[in-house]
Amino acid sequence: MTALGNWMVHVGGTLLRNARGSTARIEEPRHFLELGFGYYMTGRFAAINGLFIAPNLMHHAVELLIKYTLVKDLPESQRSDETAALRHKFGHRLNRLWKRYKKHVVPTDMSRFDRLIPALDRWENIRYGGFPTGTSVAKGMTLVRAPVQTSKGKDTYVFSLDEVDELIAAIFAASDINPAAVRSGYSHTELPEWYKRHNAYIMNDLFP
Repeated sequence: MTALGNWMVHVGGTLLRNARGSTARIEEPRHFLELGFGYYMTGRFAAINGLFIAPNLMHHAVELLIKYTLVKDLPESQRSDETAALRHKFGHRLNRLWKRYKKHVVPTDMSRFDRLIPALDRWENIRYGGFPTGTSVAKGMTLVRAPVQTSKGKDTYVFSLDEVDELIAAIFAASDINPAAVRSGYSHTELPEWYKRHNAYIMNDLFP
């Protein structure tokens, strides 16, 4: 066990403790929940400030919240194997993971987001660059969804923060995630302010 400031990191990589004093093994569901919420809040900050890393951060937020949902109710003896299975079968492929998630949360109908998920997943295509020769890429990012003009010969990527806010709130509801479970330790930070800024889909129990 080594200490890094207020962090404690197990050398084997299975035990973490942050400045808030919480601990979670990597295969524990809460690990997915805390990381997913962290990606979401970081993604909101990035989107509001015009940083094009926002769509990729939100991709990981959605991915991790879905994986949390898929393992949170499993017996502890099955969590490690299922976590490994999710990693090998789905990786970061959000489209495939979304299909599994929709079946998992039946009878809740999440089909209204079927267009958003592939659009969000596409941003992974340009995460590292290396576009095909002669391909022109257009990227757009807005706080509220608006009509997009496309040009022939251009590969267009569009991200709207309000759509992802709606999706995250819907995942919390469909997955029966208590918003209060993730707010502990954040109330005295600037996260409540950044969460509520430009957010039409506020979960009132997250930061009352």
